[in-house]
Amino acid sequence: MIQGDQRILNKLAAYRPDAYTYRPFVATFEMSSPVCLAHPWINGDALIASQLMRHILGDDFYTLPTKRVLPINDYLELPLEKSYDVWHASASVFDIDDVFLTTIYKRFDSQNTDIVNNRKKKIPLGAGFFKGCMIRQPYTPSRTIKFFFNGDMEMCSRLLQHVPALGKDRSRGFGVVKSLSVEPCSEDYSLFKDGIVMRPIPALDIKHMGIPEKSIRSNYKPPYWNHGKAVMCAVPGTKMIVT
Repeated sequence: MIQGDQRILNKLAAYRPDAYTYRPFVATFEMSSPVCLAHPWINGDALIASQLMRHILGDDFYTLPTKRVLPINDYLELPLEKSYDVWHASASVFDIDDVFLTTIYKRFDSQNTDIVNNRKKKIPLGAGFFKGCMIRQPYTPSRTIKFFFNGDMEMCSRLLQHVPALGKDRSRGFGVVKSLSVEPCSEDYSLFKDGIVMRPIPALDIKHMGIPEKSIRSNYKPPYWNHGKAVMCAVPGTKMIVT
């Protein structure tokens, strides 16, 4: 492992949350614009993990490697309860089920010619930085998005206050957060609520509860873009069938 990587991992390992403060709570994001989705749900523990790493690492957060997967899960302890090898953080709960499609266009703009190497006589538009494209993107006009947690409510609230937007294509104005409210809950709904799975959970770890109606091969802990450890998981929003 590169020496700089070990220094970063040591800083993450030095953080120790206070488990005595853990309690169930719900975080509600009020949205100013529709949320563009690359996945059917947004993972609540990923929001906490990304903001916590920014908090711990400071400027080092922006020098993390982009083409190597660091063993973050072996070092970083989130301020959340943990069961079945997953953090007590639900996936996103939208206030509506409607999903629509929009078309996003990207084309070369003559205003950006100042960043083009003057020695180039031709600019390829079929590939590379200036590639033009037309992409169909799903989005939901949800006005509120909820996440259920069980953990350090005060710490998580401070971290989530720094989330400016949710979902994909945030630079194009999607998913802008208008406000955030964090309130305690009487029960822990971060994993299950009324028999419904609230987040990706490895199916084998909850086989004592029955069989999930739907399951997919998925990662179940941050970073979710790393599919090297994906397993069959119960899908958020599905029921458990008692056998």
